[in-house]
Amino acid sequence: MQIIQLGKFIGILHRRLQIAISHDLTLPELNASNANFLLFISEHDRVTAKQISSELAINKGLVSREMLRLETAGYIERHTDQSDRRTVWITSTQTGKDASRSIRRLMNHLWQEVLGEPEPADLETVYENLLTWSERITDLESPLQGKSKS
Repeated sequence: MQIIQLGKFIGILHRRLQIAISHDLTLPELNASNANFLLFISEHDRVTAKQISSELAINKGLVSREMLRLETAGYIERHTDQSDRRTVWITSTQTGKDASRSIRRLMNHLWQEVLGEPEPADLETVYENLLTWSERITDLESPLQGKSKS
């Protein structure tokens, strides 16, 4: 096995799943990208745009644009923290929570089509490995962020 192929396969899985989600998603103003943001928000009581950007490894500009789109569509609300006015909390509305349930059902269906009937232990191994690799790649980002671009 060529280890470099892992990145290719992960990229292919991600892109094709994003395309399938965007194609099958029938909720207004939602696409695969902001659907992932909405899922993340719905999994937390409240988050900041900075947390979304950091946790999902998405640039702040895209997060900001998509938060505006989600807010305009009624999926999220933004509230300024009264004790620190620089902090804006993002929460899911009831519409956003309902949409998140639909998104989860769609994603589960698509992943079932891709994965077939794997053994639960095999899935757990894949999950644990991906989690570990995601943490390691985050560790690699810190030194890279400090370097100036030549």
